[in-house]
Amino acid sequence: MYYSSINSSISQYSSTPKGNQIGINTTDPLHFGNTPAIGKTDDISESFSEVLKKSLEKVNDTQVTADDLTQKMIYNPNSVEAHEVMIASEKARISLTFTKTVVDGIIRAYRDLTNLR
Repeated sequence: MYYSSINSSISQYSSTPKGNQIGINTTDPLHFGNTPAIGKTDDISESFSEVLKKSLEKVNDTQVTADDLTQKMIYNPNSVEAHEVMIASEKARISLTFTKTVVDGIIRAYRDLTNLR
């Protein structure tokens, strides 16, 4: 009896292959259907130079922000908290150190590739 109910429920769906396509009916509204893609995907075609330029600009922005906060603390100590200046300075230092490490790795890889002759 159990198997006959399964067979009757399976028979209502068309699973007869037509070429390389198999028809599947979705009954759960949470399944993917003909809904458009949500949001914009990442632009994969962005070149390496553009990515490098953007990341260097971000590093520069953190350096400028840290310098601005330091100048504000010197000229108007009551306008800026000391911990904000220290946090901005450390973010700038860490981002610059990481950038230098990445650049050194790129240069080392380039040298290794040119010496492969």
